[in-house]
Amino acid sequence: MRIFALKTLAKTCIVVGCTPRQLKYQLDDWKANTYLRMIKNQIKPMKIEFCLDKIDSFLPSIARQLGLQIKNNSFALPEKLGKGFFTQAVFNSNLAITYYEINLDIPSTIIRHKSANSDILPIVFWLSNAGVTQELNTETKIIGKNTPNGIFFPSNNMETNYTFPAGIPIKNIAVYIHKTWFKKFLNPQNDYINNYILRQNNYFLFEEINFAMEEVITDIEAIFKTKVNDTLAPLNLYVDTLKLSNLFFEKILQRKSENTFVNIKPYDIQNLFKIKGIISDNYIDFPTMDYLSKESHMNERKLQKLFKQVFGESIYQFALSLKMREAKRLLQSKNYSVSEVGYLVGYSNLSHFSQKFREHVGISPKAYLTSL
Repeated sequence: MRIFALKTLAKTCIVVGCTPRQLKYQLDDWKANTYLRMIKNQIKPMKIEFCLDKIDSFLPSIARQLGLQIKNNSFALPEKLGKGFFTQAVFNSNLAITYYEINLDIPSTIIRHKSANSDILPIVFWLSNAGVTQELNTETKIIGKNTPNGIFFPSNNMETNYTFPAGIPIKNIAVYIHKTWFKKFLNPQNDYINNYILRQNNYFLFEEINFAMEEVITDIEAIFKTKVNDTLAPLNLYVDTLKLSNLFFEKILQRKSENTFVNIKPYDIQNLFKIKGIISDNYIDFPTMDYLSKESHMNERKLQKLFKQVFGESIYQFALSLKMREAKRLLQSKNYSVSEVGYLVGYSNLSHFSQKFREHVGISPKAYLTSL
């Protein structure tokens, strides 16, 4: 599990702009310091568990396990555990938003258990960028604002574990929507939301936080932290919650619609992450589809369909995205020419590399290098 996590960590470095070794050393330092504090103070890691049976279940569950009272929809983290606060706004029985900003003195595990209430849609936005790991089934990944995993959107009957290290600032926004209520505001169309989100009860999706979302998130943070008592704060927060949700679902609609969707089973999920890991480790020397099909224990058609259904892009597009992220990182270092970068990410033909880079980034690699 640790080896797999470090592989995922290395891929995150493409996005956050450092080498895998640098980020690994940072996490190792955090872990070492944490363990020293724990040994010195005889502190045990903390475990918090919750289940989203109702739209407003999260905050009361956390407060109850910490032995705290919720006042004005908020509570502060006890000093013995660290610094920070949790807060929420429950607009009605169909829509709620939570926000927390914490820095723990002891490592903690947060477990979201499966719920029988499949009508709740949780959309989780990770606003900090280092340290938090997520375990879903048997796969562990680094999650954060500037990673491809900045947004996590699971069905409510999937269990997820999060590990929060000590000494790391962690910020999170989560929006909770009732599916039945949400459906009232949609037109029936042959698209991803109607065919997949509204019909399936077992799924999960990852998305990146884009610039438009960041602007709304900044407004939401400001309301919770400094403007919560303003006259129009409840109205502004309600509008921003709807706006953030809408921006997310607009991004989801960019995924190609399918008339039918493959039901995702636990072993399918495990094999999908296995394939994603293989591609992440070998995106320059790309493996054959026959090999990936055998490794996934699926036929090629099912593998392609499930991969795109879960990750929002085809296997080829995913590998290309990794190549272009690495190309951008290498260009940003200013240590390589355009032709050297093209070669390093697997292109022997410079014009082919330039074409793919322009399609993916919007400008040529030469123009991108000049703009730095």
